[in-house]
Amino acid sequence: MGKIRVLSEVVASQVAAGEVVERPASVLKELLENSLDAGAASLEVEVRGAGSALLRVTDDGGGMDREDALMALERHATSKISTADDLSSVQTMGFRGEALPSIASVSEFLLRTRAGSSPGGTEAVVRGGKLVAVRDAGCANGTTVEVKSLFFNVPARRKFLRSAATETSHLDHVVETVALAFPAVAMHYAREGRTVHRLAPASGAAVRVSDLYGAEEGAQLFALAPRESGGLRISGLVSRPGVTRADRARQFFFVNGRAVENSFISAGLREAYRQMLEPGRYPSVFLYLEMDPQEVDCNVHPAKREVRFRRGSLVRDAVRDAVESALREARAEWLRPLRTHMATTFGPTSTARPAIPSAALQPELAPAAVPEARTARMVAPTAPPAATPATASSSAGAGEFRLIGGLSARYLLLEGSEGLVLLDRRAARLRILFERLQRGLGEGGVAAQRLLMPAVFELSARSHEAVVANIGALNSCGFGVEIFGGRSLKVEALPDFLGSRDPQRVLEDFAERVLSSGGTHARAALAEDAARRAVAGLAAEPSGPSDERHDRALVGQLLSCELPYCDPEGRPVMLQFSWRELDRKFGRA
Repeated sequence: MGKIRVLSEVVASQVAAGEVVERPASVLKELLENSLDAGAASLEVEVRGAGSALLRVTDDGGGMDREDALMALERHATSKISTADDLSSVQTMGFRGEALPSIASVSEFLLRTRAGSSPGGTEAVVRGGKLVAVRDAGCANGTTVEVKSLFFNVPARRKFLRSAATETSHLDHVVETVALAFPAVAMHYAREGRTVHRLAPASGAAVRVSDLYGAEEGAQLFALAPRESGGLRISGLVSRPGVTRADRARQFFFVNGRAVENSFISAGLREAYRQMLEPGRYPSVFLYLEMDPQEVDCNVHPAKREVRFRRGSLVRDAVRDAVESALREARAEWLRPLRTHMATTFGPTSTARPAIPSAALQPELAPAAVPEARTARMVAPTAPPAATPATASSSAGAGEFRLIGGLSARYLLLEGSEGLVLLDRRAARLRILFERLQRGLGEGGVAAQRLLMPAVFELSARSHEAVVANIGALNSCGFGVEIFGGRSLKVEALPDFLGSRDPQRVLEDFAERVLSSGGTHARAALAEDAARRAVAGLAAEPSGPSDERHDRALVGQLLSCELPYCDPEGRPVMLQFSWRELDRKFGRA
């Protein structure tokens, strides 16, 4: 008897704070979300001591009278929901009524607020969860919250904070996230007494991205044409093909204004960018999803970072289709002047074939086994160029794109009106061969290799389910798979390109890819995997001197590809060095 007791209100609040208040950035996020829910059109943020010494947020929202101000400091007190049914259609940033009392329990806390209809304001002071003072205050309409000495009364939490630089970077990320989610809201962000951002209300995401990260980075983004499907509307910005980063710091997903993390959104993005990203590189993405609040559950994570969709596969497919559409448009825009310049300089190259050494091809990759690559859709010049490639002026003007020649046996160097382009000959061959094979495989030209003895084995329940759901796609790509009772499968054939691999390991790997993508594996994706594995054997570097005829044909064939700027593994095929970049490297103004 006597072992179980009810925690005091102060201790209970500190326990709750452990879920809501992870670090100073968590506090800032909650305060900003409260301000947005109050209808703020302007936000002032001040930070000192990496957020541990001071966090101050001032807004011009609706404010509160004295009764509401004191009620807001009580646990589970909120104006945003009233019944459990309201959780299924939450449209505000906050809704649990935990943030303010949790923050006040682990800090020196001040709330100063005034509602528009009140003759004066109210100031409440809380220290470590205990209300110290309540008094009248002269203040403008809106609310100011000051949080000082965060975790002063829970030193165990304070010692687990990271360095000032790390905590500051998290604070910066919160400010950027809110600024991107609500571009129409003005923001002033000061850190250690110095202004970091002063953001005027923006007309849209593109303007706000440029305000935050600079016009040069904003120019690398391509707008998604707003798309609507199944009640889901998607808009936003994605980085142009070939423009990547070493981290995901510029990937933002918003659902009804809330910044979220979700595996279905991530899977859709990965599918859209497949083949375009080399390992360890990531695109910049700013995606805005709008849907019926009843289609998304935002009450599945203490900090409301993760959400759950009622129809996750719909979201994944919609994200994939929207981003793919934008990337196709960006590719066409990027290739149009390049193809025109190549045609103007070299003339049509539609009948030329890339110089792919037959000795480097495995038997199943012989050109006769697959359809010919599509001819390049080059725009023929209306008149012969004034100069041949060999005698063209070294300062290329508008409408010219000159092949300078080869660098050793590996690269080609081209000159255009915007700068220099360095082309990897081997990567170009891989891309051309990959797309030729992919088209052949996509049309059903996959040779199957029967096993000497059928393989029968069991898979885990989830892996078995993933394989069975995709058995039709597998068998149309050269597999011979049958259900053999229970969780057992029988494999009688594998595609030629998989050679002598262990059938069980092959299907386990396949199931892992399906499960990680959150759904079925389309036949096109299987054909893509097949082609990628097949061309992986083409590893030899080109040898011998550069041949101008073959080089011109290679460039023409490359520009007829769907993704001419990256090889099948996402590594770059072409690198461009602008005149501005070269001038900067040489110290020219």
